Amino acid sequence: MKIQLLTERIPVGISQCALGDPVRYNGGHKHSKVCTELLSQCLELRPFCPEVAIGLGVPRPPIHLIVSDRLRAVGRDDPRMDVTEALENYADRVVPQVEELRGFILMQKSPSCGVRSVPHYKEDGSGALAHGAGLFAARLREHFPHLPIEEVGRLNASDIRENFLTRVFAYDAWYRYVAPDPRPARVTEFYTAYKYLLLAHHQPLTRELGRLLSDTSGYKPQQLAVEVRGRMMEILSHPANRRDRTNALMHSQGHLNEYLTKEERAELTRLIEDYYRGRKPLSAVLTMLRHYLPRSPHQFIHSQVLLAAEPAELGLCDFR
Repeated sequence: MKIQLLTERIPVGISQCALGDPVRYNGGHKHSKVCTELLSQCLELRPFCPEVAIGLGVPRPPIHLIVSDRLRAVGRDDPRMDVTEALENYADRVVPQVEELRGFILMQKSPSCGVRSVPHYKEDGSGALAHGAGLFAARLREHFPHLPIEEVGRLNASDIRENFLTRVFAYDAWYRYVAPDPRPARVTEFYTAYKYLLLAHHQPLTRELGRLLSDTSGYKPQQLAVEVRGRMMEILSHPANRRDRTNALMHSQGHLNEYLTKEERAELTRLIEDYYRGRKPLSAVLTMLRHYLPRSPHQFIHSQVLLAAEPAELGLCDFR
């Protein structure tokens, strides 16, 4: 299986205020140039604003989250205004739209959209007991536990942006290659194509998944497909580090060594070592590996997504 990068933009949901639309409670916006000028090159950004969608309007009384009999969204100034069920029902209604998406970018600290940074206040609103997800974001995660989700502000960091895009690309590829044909053989082919990229993100979890796929007799086909997809997305959620990437690059070199001259092997080894030491970029190693790739007749190494163009090489990680 050879995973091809899409030439068309991948559909991803986004909090509407991040696009520069004045839909916040105070009539303002939270325009993200990283999203609209950089990520929009490869992502088709589809806007959602839960609070406007449930009829709160612009401007509107601000809401916050309180810990009562359960987590509730109530008016900050008028606690009698309770929009908990309205926000969760909206998340339920948009499930068909979100099923078409391959990721979601949500506004941080929003009581509806925040992913991890939303204050959960005491019932009297006096102080934060914890920080977590907003109601729309939490309900979205219940419906789509494997969907790549990230906060707008965190995408300003190039490493977080790269990780999010890697997950979006993988999630999209799953729906193009496996969802139409979720037989165990197809699932295993997909995992195999991603094996070295997964190793670059988390070696123990990747090997554990490999052991699962070595004996799938206890799973029904659709059950196996969902389990593997979930595990792969979990592995990719771990940031790739230089050590694990170096290990995956060395594995890739191992498949090519017999087709290289002594001098070429030494040069490639030096380049991988320079990457590990921080003296050369990852793209330099990938370029050389791709240069030698046609010499190998083995399908396994040709299928490796690790050797495909990565977000940084597509110009999607550096932003000024």
